[in-house]
Amino acid sequence: MAQVRDEKRILLESGTNEVEILEFYLGGQSYGVNVSKVLQIISYESEKFTRTPDADPAMPGVLLWRGRTIPFVDLYAAMHVHTRVDVDRPIALVTEFNNLICSFLTDGVNRIHRIGWDRIDQLDAYMSQFSAHFTGSVHVDDKDILLVDFEYLVASFFPETKLDSEKQLILPEDVTPEDRRTKRIVLAEDSSFIRHTILTILERAGYAQVAPFENGLLASEHLMKIKKQAQAEDKPITDFVNLVISDIEMPQLDGLTLCRRLKEDPVYGSTPVIIFSSLINEQMSIKCKEVGADAFITKPQMAELVGTLDKLLFAI
Repeated sequence: MAQVRDEKRILLESGTNEVEILEFYLGGQSYGVNVSKVLQIISYESEKFTRTPDADPAMPGVLLWRGRTIPFVDLYAAMHVHTRVDVDRPIALVTEFNNLICSFLTDGVNRIHRIGWDRIDQLDAYMSQFSAHFTGSVHVDDKDILLVDFEYLVASFFPETKLDSEKQLILPEDVTPEDRRTKRIVLAEDSSFIRHTILTILERAGYAQVAPFENGLLASEHLMKIKKQAQAEDKPITDFVNLVISDIEMPQLDGLTLCRRLKEDPVYGSTPVIIFSSLINEQMSIKCKEVGADAFITKPQMAELVGTLDKLLFAI
């Protein structure tokens, strides 16, 4: 089947505020996942599946892929889809995110849609209270595609992939919490839970002056207001903001586009930008470099994030 992520090419020019969504089916409903998370689309072969004793129905075993065994997730059980459709040739999506390779069973795939992040709608409060399995939706070809939060689905099985504000971190000692309190940071992260967790951990380390925003567009608008204020008061931008941390996948404006815009701005060009995302891999690292990111870190490596903040802000 298709090799989705070709290491020799980049599907989209970096920083165009576009995303490619792979549409797949489950129980008659269309769902989507960012192509950047998909390594390969393969036919599910039962002889390559090994059931694990006493396993959770959502992760019943492992799948043999390229000579190695990888976790196998049954999306019907994981997403509580009760109407199972029998298909002749089920499809497995082999994914990589948070430094973890997994496979997900689906009924089949349709096509890849190239869309702008501004077309992706966040789930309203009513929908969100019923399911944390989705990050948003997009209307394409007269149908609604729900975007699945694969990270959420596997977090209970692999706690090391989940941000945890209660986890004790060994933080760098080159910089004191008092030093960190002098720095002003802008954070763009669409997940309210992850945003709160990052804020909690950064504050514990001493980075208490962090302005959080739920997407790249709001962060960008805030930064432009700060720029006008700095110019009106004839002050350097560093008096108002010292660094930007951004996720990649966000509605309205993605992190790569936000970074590119800042690096092309004559005022913000030297402001450090850290990309903090579950999507960091060899391919995405190239994109981060293309848009001028000063660093890119895989979630949930919070100790590395704090250490990188120290290096960029205090030149240690």
